[in-house]
Amino acid sequence: RQAQKYHVPLLIFANKLDKVGGDFYASLESIHSRVSKEAFAVQLPVGLEGEFKAVIDLIERKAYKFDGKLGSD
Repeated sequence: RQAQKYHVPLLIFANKLDKVGGDFYASLESIHSRVSKEAFAVQLPVGLEGEFKAVIDLIERKAYKFDGKLGSD
């Protein structure tokens, strides 16, 4: 609330989308309703929970795929 009060830009990082119950779009909707309707995603996940495979960077227009054990490669 302090950031909003003083008009400080916010950056929100959604973590744990690879865990059970991870839902990117529900998180984004929550941000829209609780923080700002003007919020927008700069990255999109490819898959959720156990099927989480990559991230699409909407600014660079590039996908980053996770390979190897725990995405180490």
